Formats: sequence, structure tokens, C-alpha cells
Amino acid sequence: MPLHPRQDFLNQYFADTWSGDIASYQYSGFAILNHIGANDRVLDVGCGNNPFKRKIKNLTGVDPANTKADVMIAIEDYETDEKFDIALCLGSINFGSHEVIEAQIAKVVSLLTPVGKIFWRCNPGRHDHRNELCEQIDFYPWTFELLDDYARQFGFRVVESRWDRNSRNERIYSEWQRIFSE
Repeated sequence: MPLHPRQDFLNQYFADTWSGDIASYQYSGFAILNHIGANDRVLDVGCGNNPFKRKIKNLTGVDPANTKADVMIAIEDYETDEKFDIALCLGSINFGSHEVIEAQIAKVVSLLTPVGKIFWRCNPGRHDHRNELCEQIDFYPWTFELLDDYARQFGFRVVESRWDRNSRNERIYSEWQRIFSE
């Protein structure tokens, strides 16, 4: 059962209406490839058209709305014994209440190795997809402070956070590194 009460609407919107432009982002686009090692196991949460699939050897793309995903399922329902070194959450954990966001982050964290990293692209609550259906989406109002708070809550440190702009919109880019004790 989906965690987000409007998951069916979101699935339809992202399958039929939305189109992304990952290449246009300076930090949260293909530049992320510079942070991924040849043997890193990568989980792409909300992978959309799975644009990283041919560029990352050990990638699993999970998306509830796109048939190009390796696994077509919401992240909160995804089950695997595999642990990933890196999670890409590039515009995917952006919808719903604090409880929904926390549950989705907890799920992603549970899928990472003890030294895992998370790369984020977060919408600061803006309805700027340039179509009227976008107004019906409950965007989570991400801020730099919320990213910092969630990082601490889940045992990560923020390596970097900054604005990431393209020609159409402005998002928050962030990189988290898990804090671990030896």
C-alpha cells in the first residue's frame, strides 16, 4: 500500500505529463558521475527514464511510475537484500508530509551500506513544472535547514549543499555522507 495518499495521481502525472531534463542541472545532473566509483552499487530512487542506467555499471533504478525503471515500485515498498553504496534521490523524495518524507528517507537509509552516501535534488515547494496539473501536487517545502536536520537525524553529515539552477527552475542540491564509528 502506498505511503503517499495521492500516489496514484503522482504516478499518472510523472508517467504521462512530466518530462525531466537531468542534463541541464550543474550539480545534480550528470556531474554526479564524478562522485561514483567503478564498483559502487547505486540505487536511483525515482529514476524516471533511467538516464544513468548506461552510465553506471551497478545501478538499480526504482520508480513507481516509469516503465524504464529496473523495478517499478514506490521506494517504501521496495525490498531487497542488496545494500547500496550510493543513493540518488534526484527530485524523487519531494511529495507529502513530514511523516511521508521521513519514512521514505528511513527506507533509503536502510538500503545503504555503513559508509553510504546520498545525493539529493530537492524542490523547495515550488509549483514550477509549467502545467496546471502541477498545482495539484503536494510538494514538500525543502530548505537547506531541513536537509541539515534530516541528515543529523539519520546519522549523516552534509558534505555540500547549494542551489542548482537550470533554465526553468531552481532546486537544492545536497550530498550526504553517513557518519560511522569504527
